[in-house]
Amino acid sequence: MRELTVYLNRDGLNTVETDERTVRASQSMALLLENHGKPTHIHFHPDDDLAALGSITEHHVFVPKGEWRRVELQFMEAAAGTGRLEITAGYGQEKTTIDVEAVPAEATESTEPSSESTVQADHETDSEQSPDGTLPLGLDTERLENPIVLGAAGAFLLVVILLAVVNPLAAIASIVAAAIMAVGVGGYLAEWDPFESDET
Repeated sequence: MRELTVYLNRDGLNTVETDERTVRASQSMALLLENHGKPTHIHFHPDDDLAALGSITEHHVFVPKGEWRRVELQFMEAAAGTGRLEITAGYGQEKTTIDVEAVPAEATESTEPSSESTVQADHETDSEQSPDGTLPLGLDTERLENPIVLGAAGAFLLVVILLAVVNPLAAIASIVAAAIMAVGVGGYLAEWDPFESDET
């Protein structure tokens, strides 16, 4: 529920102050009367436009010194429009006016992002795999995790490192062999074996 604090006697005898002069609310709003001085009588005077939108629970409130009171302005169902609420203290000695806009509850809810759409957007952003278990580039994760492929790649990498230390020329030859091996691995991942002979 929308709330608005009304400060009484804060800046002098019978003064009435609010932090906002225009309020937008749906269904209902609460006025919190906070008294900073002597006991005070408060009167609420809604204009005709505001009275047509709803009603106030109390038109006359007595607020003791150092205490506070709560008054609610309740709108009719699907109320929409603007009105003015006058608040007076000390039997009209001091007053302030608030412009009130009543809006349907659906209007305030439509301004907030849908939690369902937010969750769906997060899911699409965080998801890195398609439902069939393939990476974005189309490589099958199960084939990449095959022990034969992983073992062969690890063994070959170890051989290349050893040859590079012992004999650079042998390392160059190993790189050429790596290119041939890459063709074979690529064919495996693509479900095509370049060395498979055609059956007749």
